[in-house]
Amino acid sequence: MSDSDTTDEALQRVRDTFEAATEEAEELSEAARREVTTAIDDLEEHINELRERE
Repeated sequence: MSDSDTTDEALQRVRDTFEAATEEAEELSEAARREVTTAIDDLEEHINELRERE
């Protein structure tokens, strides 16, 4: 195997790793967005319940 082949394989591994990390970050970001939205909705519902008690 030549140095060029080794370098090409290393670059491909870097590209693959970066792509996987990017996809994971996007998934985590979407999950976090859903969790925050749910938390805000729950808070809004709780506030409305407290208002109704008054």
